[in-house]
Amino acid sequence: MVAEAPGSPAADASAPRRAVLALARVEMVRMLRHPVTVAATLLLAGLWVSDWFTTKTTRYPVLQELDHDSAMGMMILLGGAALIVGNLAVLRAHRDGTTGLSRVLILPDHARTLAHLLAPLPLAVVGAVLILARMAVLAICAPAAGHPNPYELAVGPATVLLLGALGVLLGRLTRSAVVAPLALLVLLAGLVFLEPLTNGGKALWLAPQGQPTPMMPIPVSLLARPAAAHLGYLLGLAGLLATAAVLRAGARGVRVAGAGAVALACTVAGGTAQLSPPSPAVTAARIAVMNQPSQHETCQELGHVTYCAFAEFSRWIPAWNTVVQAVVARVPATARSTQLTVRQRIAIPAFDRGTGPEQLLAAWRADDAAAGTPGAIGIDTSWGDSPAAANLAGQVAYRLVTGQTGEAPIEQRDGATACGGAGVLVVWLAGQASTHAGTGLGLLAEDARDERGGVSFYETQRFPTVYVPTPELTVATQALARPRADIAARVQQSWATLTAPGTTAAQAAQILGVPAPATSTAC
Repeated sequence: MVAEAPGSPAADASAPRRAVLALARVEMVRMLRHPVTVAATLLLAGLWVSDWFTTKTTRYPVLQELDHDSAMGMMILLGGAALIVGNLAVLRAHRDGTTGLSRVLILPDHARTLAHLLAPLPLAVVGAVLILARMAVLAICAPAAGHPNPYELAVGPATVLLLGALGVLLGRLTRSAVVAPLALLVLLAGLVFLEPLTNGGKALWLAPQGQPTPMMPIPVSLLARPAAAHLGYLLGLAGLLATAAVLRAGARGVRVAGAGAVALACTVAGGTAQLSPPSPAVTAARIAVMNQPSQHETCQELGHVTYCAFAEFSRWIPAWNTVVQAVVARVPATARSTQLTVRQRIAIPAFDRGTGPEQLLAAWRADDAAAGTPGAIGIDTSWGDSPAAANLAGQVAYRLVTGQTGEAPIEQRDGATACGGAGVLVVWLAGQASTHAGTGLGLLAEDARDERGGVSFYETQRFPTVYVPTPELTVATQALARPRADIAARVQQSWATLTAPGTTAAQAAQILGVPAPATSTAC
């Protein structure tokens, strides 16, 4: 094969393309080395590492929730870096006073613009590697639930490309270096205000971050998030911004028009698809799982306690059992004959389809009866923080102390009430289960959702199950501050008296050796 001469038409035709790629490689390195990019990357990695030690989401992660959260962090930090650094790169000649010299270069403005548009690609790859590393660590090193959506994971890198293209376009529209940071500020403000303005509706999918995940984790099959359509929508938007940038730089021709048409088609198709409601099959599955959870769960028995969970969350059962057994261990053997069943449930208002809380509670009771586990103790799909441990411990304690399930009449949605010695025992048993549960008890007591004071234990974020008034809470809190072995011995010795219906909080305080409350509660 004969090599083409340097001045041949074929060599001349390929020269601009090679020059664009060469300039793009230089700009890629510049972007990756820029202090803003380095700081954003380190901050993102540092936040994800610190989450491992500070939040429940990484101790007991739900991967189909964290994939969306990862995309959000990447959009704000790496996407913001691509926006600012890309804009500064376009304005470099203006800032350095070399605009006139650029006119004698081999590459026209539109070719240099194309090189700038390619520069965020390695940064998007870096973000993808960080996301995959995070998901892999959580899946391997923690009792993770569910699995991530690959399209949801790709949204983060797509937002980097989108904001990078926006930075280049802004650099072609104006020479002000302040516009890019202002655009990022507007984006961040939109993250805060757009959700309440749209009431969390489908219109949020038109924003880069998309619609947030439900208020509580749910099985993957029930999510039905249009992640693939949203990814296509974001890539289409990025293509439109890139086309606008090269047009502004003077590019014309069939290729530019074709690229713009493809980008517009992706944007329209993806934007339309992501606004479609869930299919009837998904809607029916959501209602069935919420109303009849027993038909969609697997159960296992540990320590004479039956635990029923959705398959994706079954890795959390040993952690639940640790809390339950810590409560059971402080109860006299004669009171342990009560059969305990812990059943996982979801309660999301958007899935009710017009039914109210009373209907949902009735459906749960009927489902428990049909499954042969009447009065099962409810637990939701969030786990790992201290209130969750306290909620479970409080419900188990109420069941063991009273022999009841905490089921108030259906019309009474604020839960059953535990008064007197029984209420004191419920709170003490819950708080002593673990340091984690004790911390959670304090947080539940500070919760302002109930104007009555005291403390409520919840089976899901939506429904309180057991309420203990303030006097009983005060006595139990004082008992928790005393040596655990001393209080435990008093509880074992006076169990029958403490659990008797007529025992008041003041009498319970005398038995436990703590100051009596200033007031008493009538049950």
